[in-house]
Amino acid sequence: MVKVDDALIKKLENLSNIELNDEEKKIIRKDLEDILNYMQELDEIKTDESAEMFSPVFEDLRSVLHNDTPDFFSNVEKIINNFPEKNERLLKIPGIQN
Repeated sequence: MVKVDDALIKKLENLSNIELNDEEKKIIRKDLEDILNYMQELDEIKTDESAEMFSPVFEDLRSVLHNDTPDFFSNVEKIINNFPEKNERLLKIPGIQN
């Protein structure tokens, strides 16, 4: 397991370009130790007999997916005719820049 010491905290400070006071260093050290301890617990879980899962929600999402099919709007001419500014079939809209 990685040892969380002053050298590691200093290296993380340099990598993240921040300065931590002593209290913040204690908090970061404890958080990192907690994370690493949890990861060590996960390493101890026996997964040899478990089937690999690429996506645990794949089966749930399969039923809600649908084919993308175009749905043509039959009243395009009415929209074009009602638009305030146009050039033939092109609609003119306000720009997004000043």
